[in-house]
Amino acid sequence: MSLFRKPYGDGTARKLSNSKVFSAPASLQKIKTTASQLPELSLPSLLLGKKVAVAVSGGADSIYLLCALSVNPAIRPNLLVLHFDHAARGIESTHDALFVKEVCQSLGVPCYLGRRTEEGPASEATLREARNAFFAEQRKLHDFNIICTAHHLDDVAETLLMRLARGAGLTGLSAPRVLQNFRDGHLRYRPLIAARLGKKDILEGLQRADIPWREDATNQLPIVKRNRIRRWLNQNAEEALGPDYTKGFAQSADIIEQARTALLTWAKDLGCVKNADGVLDVSALKNRPVALAYVVIHEFLQECGLGAVQGASLELLVKHLCAGTDIQMSVLSKLVKIKNGKCFLTPEALAPLGTQMRSLTLGVLDGETGLLAEIVTVDENLWAKLSRGDIPPTKEVYLSPAAVGPIFWRGRMEGDRYQPLGSSGTAKVSDLLINRKVPSELRENLPVVLLNQEIIWVPSNPPAELYRLNGPVKGALRLTWLNPCLI
Repeated sequence: MSLFRKPYGDGTARKLSNSKVFSAPASLQKIKTTASQLPELSLPSLLLGKKVAVAVSGGADSIYLLCALSVNPAIRPNLLVLHFDHAARGIESTHDALFVKEVCQSLGVPCYLGRRTEEGPASEATLREARNAFFAEQRKLHDFNIICTAHHLDDVAETLLMRLARGAGLTGLSAPRVLQNFRDGHLRYRPLIAARLGKKDILEGLQRADIPWREDATNQLPIVKRNRIRRWLNQNAEEALGPDYTKGFAQSADIIEQARTALLTWAKDLGCVKNADGVLDVSALKNRPVALAYVVIHEFLQECGLGAVQGASLELLVKHLCAGTDIQMSVLSKLVKIKNGKCFLTPEALAPLGTQMRSLTLGVLDGETGLLAEIVTVDENLWAKLSRGDIPPTKEVYLSPAAVGPIFWRGRMEGDRYQPLGSSGTAKVSDLLINRKVPSELRENLPVVLLNQEIIWVPSNPPAELYRLNGPVKGALRLTWLNPCLI
């Protein structure tokens, strides 16, 4: 089993050790000397003289980062290394930890190791949560609040593409930022982005200095979206966009971050400030540009721990901010209120919708649920999108003209069931929501839409099979849910 790998010039990997007993190759034992061949990386003046942790996985990026920081005499005395073993790759994960420890011993840099309690593969979110918990624990133990990570220009390009595709705002499009403040008070600094270094620069630098690193084979698997984006870029990007395309992406991300910062400064000048009780004054956002309201509410929700909010939830909040109107809605299981020019989160739960039947007026948005019913034409283009499944039923569905009539809604009742589109029979609504992993605390807040006492739709599920569309048609019924607490 290979413990250390580094590529030839053609990018293929060669084995440096086949021993099952951990032992460093000669190039690792002299790494303190060979690291001096790398260009020094620096830190901003405000970080100099303070303890700085480097997150090191053992891969090429983080090994380059550690070595290039360690050769800077102004930084070296204050360096320490954090390595978290995700325990996701069996013995290979263990070898990663041993490798990082040996590198740190050779460089004379303190190294602190952590390990996930569970073993085996896990989601990116689970691994990130465990890693961040380890970082937080180490910050308390060793009294530092600066962590350097090995993000580089290729990471910027990949992140920007993925977030553009999902319609992210300025905050998402400017990530990963060179310097980032976190809610718990610590800072993340990304020296490789600041130095405008990409993957190619990193690999060439390590090869010239004969510095080994660990390869994680799972980074090549097309299971994760980022891996698919990376492979696509590696195959086509330079030919299509030019050899310096990553620098262009990074420059655009910088400009977006400057625009975000400018909008937040403007908002502060207008008085959009959060008080000691966590209440944000948003009265000045009435009739202001949508971009300003978007940045303000996204920043506020992020500070409240709701950084994953996007899409229709944000759009609805922004709409009310710009109109100066009140609203309350459940966002990621938290109740967000905008009332009398103030925005805040409350500990109270959103009251269940109840079982009383209430009518839905065509063309009028229902303020209590965010439901909207409209008569529309399904043309060839829209039919093609529906046929391909491009429009998921989580918040928008189309039914045949036969569904046009007196439409009502109510909260969910025990025993509710209907036949969803494409299903061979009826199913309990409760089972459908569980199968779609709708959180239990949100299920009572989903409206049930009915026609002639029959359920025709529950948001997050397909519409009723009985009112299936069979092709382009005029007079179809479109149902939209604009208060998607689970999206």
